[in-house]
Amino acid sequence: MGFFRYVTKAFNARPMGMWVPPNWIAVAAFGILGLMEPGLWLLGAGLELGYLLTVASSARFQRAVDAGDHFAQKKNTQEQVQSLLARLNPADQNRYRQLESRCQRMLQEQHEVSAIDLQTQADGLGKLLYVYLRLLITRSGILRVLDNASTQSIDMRISEVNGQLKSTASPDLQRSLSDQLNILSERKKRHEEGRDKLQFIEAELTRIQEQVELIREGLAVTGDPSALSRRIDTVGDTLGTTTQWIKQQQELLGQTEDLLDDPPPVSLEMPQRARQT
Repeated sequence: MGFFRYVTKAFNARPMGMWVPPNWIAVAAFGILGLMEPGLWLLGAGLELGYLLTVASSARFQRAVDAGDHFAQKKNTQEQVQSLLARLNPADQNRYRQLESRCQRMLQEQHEVSAIDLQTQADGLGKLLYVYLRLLITRSGILRVLDNASTQSIDMRISEVNGQLKSTASPDLQRSLSDQLNILSERKKRHEEGRDKLQFIEAELTRIQEQVELIREGLAVTGDPSALSRRIDTVGDTLGTTTQWIKQQQELLGQTEDLLDDPPPVSLEMPQRARQT
């Protein structure tokens, strides 16, 4: 599929300033001329095949295609992140931006002291940021559910229904009130589970923040750029269980539109080395 992608791009290649790919015009021209002279169809097919193979095999053309696809993927990722951030309150947005800034600064510091390609490290940090963002989104969803009613108000309703249940002799009313108690007890249980989940999420958010600081401090001490990749990989492995937990909570909250089997990493900007004057 890799080479076929280049062939497809070559077929539809359109120089800047042209509305229609010139290859389309050539194909259409041979198609029309071939109606008068069928032999031209064979000639056109040979020329088209030669053109596609020559262009698609060009290293320069392949680099241009790869760069374009990377830019489109990066733009799509940024749009996804902005869409998710818009669902958070200002405090959580700021919390995410602060961690993103720390990761970006870490890459910049490494770029200033090392000439190695940091794209792998940027992708690794981007994945950590994506998990962090999904934790914030999940917490926001749980808070919305819990904000609909407090545990205290549910306890008051349970007390009221119990009082009604004791004061009535009607079998039908007793049955209805008993059903209400079961529902209220289930709601109370869900609220208690929600508070436990919020504590877990906060612990995971703090853990990611501290891991990023640990990586930064370790780099400052060792000065070894390769240690960045190893440490990021180690942290990423420990977050596998957290990622699965997040997906389960999203399913429970009905946020299935956001579920991704292989979520893209947050796209961090690659630092540019200052030009020498």
